[in-house]
Amino acid sequence: KSPHGCDVTPDGTAIVVGGKLDTHGTLYEFSKIKDAIAAKRFESKDAFGVPVLAFKDVIRGQVELGLGPLHTVFDDKGNAYTSLFLESKVAKWSVKDMKVLEKLSVHYNIGHILAAEGDTVSPDGKYVVAMNKMSIDRFTGVGPLYPQNFQLIDITGEKMRMLYDL
Repeated sequence: KSPHGCDVTPDGTAIVVGGKLDTHGTLYEFSKIKDAIAAKRFESKDAFGVPVLAFKDVIRGQVELGLGPLHTVFDDKGNAYTSLFLESKVAKWSVKDMKVLEKLSVHYNIGHILAAEGDTVSPDGKYVVAMNKMSIDRFTGVGPLYPQNFQLIDITGEKMRMLYDL
């Protein structure tokens, strides 16, 4: 349902896809995708004749994240952090257990999200930056673009903690 973010897990075994109009984060398993292609297990073909894989055959699972999941970054402890656009929150969840561990409210509608090396094979695991959109009433207009506000979040403790707002 309206896929948006497409982020590979640090171990390279799965892809996390957020669907703007869905409440789930879906993990697609690379090995299952490759197996389905090799076995020519296709559900159908699209309008251009491209084979379509069956959803049930290629997913590891889904986690109920919240409203408007977009992008996902990772820490060094096996956790994922997904921006929830409509809910204006960061969802922290366990990739292994496929369950939400915590949510932290941010200002306005979060879009992109960053973490130190959070989209690499060796994430740093200390900070997340919530990149929030349309903070029109908080900051002075600076031209043709909407002002945006970023928030620095500490992810080193048991709970996420907002450190700085800019």
